[in-house]
Amino acid sequence: MLPLIKEIPRLKRQLSQKRTSCLLFNLDEIKKIQVGLPGFLDQLRSISRPPVIYTGIISRNSQTILLPELPNTIIIAGSNGFEIDGPCFSWKFPQLGMIYHQLEHFQNILALEIGPGWAKTNVCLNGVELTITIQTGDEYRQEALMSIIRRELSDTHLQAERLPEMIRIYPAKQWDKRLFISKIVSLLPHSEGFGPIMFYFGADFSDEAAFREVNLHGYSVLLRENIGRKTGAQYYLRNNQELNRLLIWFNSL
Repeated sequence: MLPLIKEIPRLKRQLSQKRTSCLLFNLDEIKKIQVGLPGFLDQLRSISRPPVIYTGIISRNSQTILLPELPNTIIIAGSNGFEIDGPCFSWKFPQLGMIYHQLEHFQNILALEIGPGWAKTNVCLNGVELTITIQTGDEYRQEALMSIIRRELSDTHLQAERLPEMIRIYPAKQWDKRLFISKIVSLLPHSEGFGPIMFYFGADFSDEAAFREVNLHGYSVLLRENIGRKTGAQYYLRNNQELNRLLIWFNSL
């Protein structure tokens, strides 16, 4: 990996060609590295100058949560990219309504069969992901959960993943961040036959799919110098200071 900050001279030459460019950030990872969120969003709003420069975020939160909080001049991708709102475009995954319905139905089944008090404490629905906290030593309830999952998830758009401390219920493999990036590229303006120059900033394991696709269109950027695993990101920003320096530079274009 290379430090993105050292690429600024090359970026300046590339962006001087007046091709559309787009900066996308995993908002959940931005929050983890303790970036001042109001200032960060102000910078994204200031940098965004469609149709030349677009900025945006992707989050596991749904649009219902995101839209009232974020500026409408940037791209807002909720539910890990299953729903996208931009300054001049909007898109939703075709089966998103059914996925929401099936997740809510499954949540209601858990409350009915295991108990509303337990479900309120241990079941969380956020966007297109439902998580169930697993209590250590409660093998009876774990078996009941797995039985309900096997029964209720058949013939749905959902799948389950068992983790040490939780069970995740989320859409079956029909959409990921690689396809999200591909969709954004198709929605953005293409100038003189050239597609947009894409920048994607993240650090979550799910961002690896976005990195692979962005490598075909521009710059994949890890929001860490070292994440302790193999990554498809080609560049990195070490800290908040480098991120802020990059955003100030974009704002000066």
